Amino acid sequence: MKNTIVLIMLVMSASAFAQNVKVTDYIVPVSKATTLRFDGSWDWSEVGNSVSSNNAQANMIYRTFYSSLPIAWFINIDAFGKKNLGTYSHDVSFDASFRKYIWEDKDWFGFSRLTAEHTNDYKQINSDLTIGFGIGRYIDATALAKAVRIENHLLADKVINDFLSKDIMIRIANIIERESEYKDLYGETYETRWFDDIEKEIKTSDVLVGSTVGALGILRMRQVLFGINERVNPRYYGWDVSVGFLFPLTTYDKSPTGNPNLTLSGRYAFPLSWKTQVNSTAEAFTPMDSSFFKKITARVGVDFIYELSNRVNFVSSYRIGLVKPQDVKAEITHNLNASFWYYLENNIYLTISGDFSKVGSSPKVVSTRVGLQYNLF
Repeated sequence: MKNTIVLIMLVMSASAFAQNVKVTDYIVPVSKATTLRFDGSWDWSEVGNSVSSNNAQANMIYRTFYSSLPIAWFINIDAFGKKNLGTYSHDVSFDASFRKYIWEDKDWFGFSRLTAEHTNDYKQINSDLTIGFGIGRYIDATALAKAVRIENHLLADKVINDFLSKDIMIRIANIIERESEYKDLYGETYETRWFDDIEKEIKTSDVLVGSTVGALGILRMRQVLFGINERVNPRYYGWDVSVGFLFPLTTYDKSPTGNPNLTLSGRYAFPLSWKTQVNSTAEAFTPMDSSFFKKITARVGVDFIYELSNRVNFVSSYRIGLVKPQDVKAEITHNLNASFWYYLENNIYLTISGDFSKVGSSPKVVSTRVGLQYNLF
C-alpha cells in the first residue's frame, strides 16, 4: 500500500511539472532553416620503413529550405572526398526542388526537382528533372526547441519556479525566429532589444521568482541562442508524399538517357521528445516503358538523433537500397552508421563513429573513425 501511495504521488508530481508545450504546437506561416557542416578524419601508419596507411576523408553537407503558405523550396548539397595513399576520389551531389501550394490553407502542391551527381569515375554529370504533384508540409521548430532549452536553464537556476505556459513559449519562439529582423532594425545593439523582448514575455507569467530574469537569465539566453558551451539540434516535424515524372537529362558515360520514369517519394520528420528526433525518407523509380515495374530502383533511409546532454549527441542512420534490373535478380545494399558527437566549442564537435555497409553478395565492410566536425551555421 505504501509503495502504491508513493507511485501515485510521483505521477501527480510529474503531471504538475510537465512541459506545457510540444514541438508540434509550433505552427508559423513561414518556416526556414540553413545548415552547413564540415567533418573530416585522417589516419597514418607505418610497418617497418614502409607507410602502410595514409588516408584522409572529408565531408560537407549543406541544407537549406524555405516554406511558406504559397511556396516552398529545398536545396541539398553533399560533397565527399577521400585520399587513400596516392589515390583520390570524390562524390558530389546536388538536389534542389521548388513547390507551389495550390491553396494557402491546404497542403496540396505542384513541384519541380533537379538532381545532379558527379564522381571521379566519370567525366560527365548525371542529372535529371522531375515534375509532379503531392501533399504535405515541413515545419522547422528549432526556435521553439531553443525556447525550451532556455526555460530548462531558468528552472534549474531558480529564475522561474515552474514551466511557462504554452502561449508564452510560442511567443518567445517567435521572437527567437525573428533574429534577422532585430539585426536589420537595431544593428549592432540588436541583442539588448532581442533579449529585452524575450524577458518581457517571461515577465507576463506568474512563475518569475524576482522582478527580472537578472544577469544569470541573460547569460543562459546567450549560451543557448549563440551556441556557447552547448548546441540545440534542429527540430523538424511534418510529412509529404509526391508522385512525379522523372526525365533523364544527362548520364555519367554520355550514353542515351532512356525513357522517363515514374517516381514515388515520401518524407517524415517527427521529434519523439525534446531530446529525440526521427527523420525518414523513401523513394522509388520505374521506367515508363516495357520494363514498367519490372525494373525498379528504391531507397529508404532513417535517421535517429538523441541528445544525451546539452553537449553530447548520439546520431545514427540506416540506408537500404534496392536495384532490380529487368529479368535479373535484385541487388540490395545496406549502410548503417552510429556516431557520438561531443560539442567542444565554437560549433566544433569531436566525433566518434562506426560504419557498416554491405552491397549485394559482396563481403561486409566495417570501419571506425575519430574526427572533428565544424557546423558553420
